[in-house]
Amino acid sequence: MSSVFKMRTRVTALGAALLLTMGCERVVDITVPTMATRLVVVGRLELVRGAPSGRQVITLSTTAPYFAPEGPPPARGAEVRVTDSRGVTTLFREQATTPGVYVTDSLVPVLNRRYTLRVRWNNETYQGSDSLLSVAPIDSFYFRERTGLFAPPDVAQEAGPRATIDFRDPPGVDNYYVWDQFVDGQQLVAADTAFRFRPMERDAFFNGALVRGYQPYSGVVLRTGQTVRLRHMSLSEQGYRFYLTLNNVTLGDGSPFSTPPASLRGNVANLTRPGEPALGYFLTAEVDERTARVP
Repeated sequence: MSSVFKMRTRVTALGAALLLTMGCERVVDITVPTMATRLVVVGRLELVRGAPSGRQVITLSTTAPYFAPEGPPPARGAEVRVTDSRGVTTLFREQATTPGVYVTDSLVPVLNRRYTLRVRWNNETYQGSDSLLSVAPIDSFYFRERTGLFAPPDVAQEAGPRATIDFRDPPGVDNYYVWDQFVDGQQLVAADTAFRFRPMERDAFFNGALVRGYQPYSGVVLRTGQTVRLRHMSLSEQGYRFYLTLNNVTLGDGSPFSTPPASLRGNVANLTRPGEPALGYFLTAEVDERTARVP
């Protein structure tokens, strides 16, 4: 099947404009292929330091036609389970008021265990796995002027405080980090914001070192009285590579050296039809978070 829409364009020849001062119009038919519906998985099991919770959320939606006026349709009626490497299985239940959102209140993740998501939807079975690795705890959380440590060269240069942390990276192991920052309850990386990527780092250049004055969102100038919550998270290597590729696709500027836009393949395989994997990603993360008001 194909969907056809009409785009009306005005083509005006320079000579005709000079001689006749009039243009012409023509209707151009553009055929956009209708792709098969794909399952989209957004799932992250979290273990928050000092505040472990059994509440975990997995969101399932489907792809929609390119010119659809509504957002992605929810994937209703799925069977969602998560099993750890010890064989403990937890059932997620769909929320009656929010279709496509599957929740449990009885899964507290355990460090160094591997978790496998299994989804049965639309007569097909999907599966993805990730391991829960520990995150280096935050030693200090404070506000200071931009330091430039690991900061991209194109971030804002205005004077003003930034959220800043100190932490010690564990020696002898590879660690992968990602950060989320909220200002007055609003997440910086979200739809319709100026920030299109999550800051990420691997410890290749600071393995085992004490990291001081790190500002994940060094381009964000804060104001007195704002409340800032910073979430400092671990990732597995495969989770890091997924987010890194997602960042590269998001930041593509169309130059010959940018990552071409494409459907980003995650880690959720389709066991029924291997050639049609789900989009999105299932991952686990330990989180250390801090909240403070800008002085």
